[in-house]
This record gives sequence, C-alpha cells and structure tokens, in this order.
Amino acid sequence: MKFSVSPMTCGSCVRRITEALRGIDPAARVEVDMAAGSVEAAGGFDAAAVVAALAGLGYRAVPAGADAVPASTAGCCGTCTV
Repeated sequence: MKFSVSPMTCGSCVRRITEALRGIDPAARVEVDMAAGSVEAAGGFDAAAVVAALAGLGYRAVPAGADAVPASTAGCCGTCTV
C-alpha cells in the first residue's frame, strides 16, 4: 500500500511513522520517502489502520490514487527546528 503523508519534515517524522506501522505489525516492510511525502507499507494491516495510526501522531495520510495531500511543513512532529 502506498500513501501520501503530510507533514513530514525531518528524520524524526520518518522514525515515528515507521515505528507506528511496525507497532501494528512488527514484521511490516515500511519505506518512507520524506522528500516525496510518501509511505509504502506492506504488512498485517489495512489502509484504514495505517490512516488511523498516522492520524494519531498528527499526520494526514491518504491512500495513493486518492486526493493528494498538499506538501506542508506546518504541524511538524515537533522535534526539528524548521
């Protein structure tokens, strides 16, 4: 499954997203492309679980092919100094 995710602004965002999805399925394959604002994940979860997990962290996730998520640095995870 591929998702557009916003906002992703730093390495902590990548880590938090990866950990959240591996929290659902520890064997999940998670690839985060911060520059493209995308997350590709394969594991024991469905799209709704991914969207909910990331929303709980303050990210907006939209499955690829749905309405695009605008790139933004507003609302960063709070660990960087952008």
